[in-house]
Amino acid sequence: MAVSKLISTEEFKKMMSYEVYAENHKQQQSIKLLLLKSVEEAYGEGYHRLKEGTRNAIDMMCWFSSEQGFFFAKDNYFADRYDVSDKTIRNVAKKLREAGILFTVYRRSSTQNGRSAPIHLFTDHPYFSYWAELLNLDDFQAHYQAENAEIPCVSKEEDAKNDPNSYLSLNKSFNNIRKEEAYLDASFTPSHIPQKFVTTVKMFYGEAKDIYRFWGKTMLAYRTSRLDVPLEEIVPIALQSFKESIFAQKQKRIKGSFEGYFFGALRNMFQIEKRKEILENHPIFYNFLET
Repeated sequence: MAVSKLISTEEFKKMMSYEVYAENHKQQQSIKLLLLKSVEEAYGEGYHRLKEGTRNAIDMMCWFSSEQGFFFAKDNYFADRYDVSDKTIRNVAKKLREAGILFTVYRRSSTQNGRSAPIHLFTDHPYFSYWAELLNLDDFQAHYQAENAEIPCVSKEEDAKNDPNSYLSLNKSFNNIRKEEAYLDASFTPSHIPQKFVTTVKMFYGEAKDIYRFWGKTMLAYRTSRLDVPLEEIVPIALQSFKESIFAQKQKRIKGSFEGYFFGALRNMFQIEKRKEILENHPIFYNFLET
């Protein structure tokens, strides 16, 4: 039996109301190109053999997803706009799921067997880790795998053909199921990422995709903290968080992933800065704490 991840109306509203990642057109274009690059790598040489309409549809999928990391336009929207078939659009989504580029969830519906239109999440977008946590994608995957283990009479291979997400393990890197990628050093890092951040991180993580991912974690922690300071002023905090995380790693104090530890360090430091802002903007609180 195929299993699909359903999300509630409330969860979808949270996704739609979440602050966009790209702050301007330049950043949006930069993120779109990074998402598009992952798509091109999934197709390999075959990408440029796709029909122009198909490539234009893929380009728009990446553009829609650049702001918050997902798109939910229907198949017939892309099909009608770019003069391709609905089946072509479905095949694109299937191809990208199989390559680990997309993870698809569905809005809950009272009709259509409880499943409405799909929402496609780009796993390379900086917000994907946030959506995975919000939607409990790790728990969903673990539960599905446990059910499969308990029902040996069901063919897992056949189930995987019906369920676009069943083969994905969110506890492992999505890169494990991709074709070998070309190495891109720090010089390929998008220009919107501060150079000081790039210089520090590349000493330990030299690939552009790693630097991009760590900056994404920084942006996510910054936005969720609701700090009033401009983005450029949080760079020293981010660098200190990274250095402390590296130190913890060298001391073998990190039990989980380095990325998760770094994100936790960022949140803690940003929370401290937020408390300072509150005290500065509301002196009565400051005087109360001193007494």
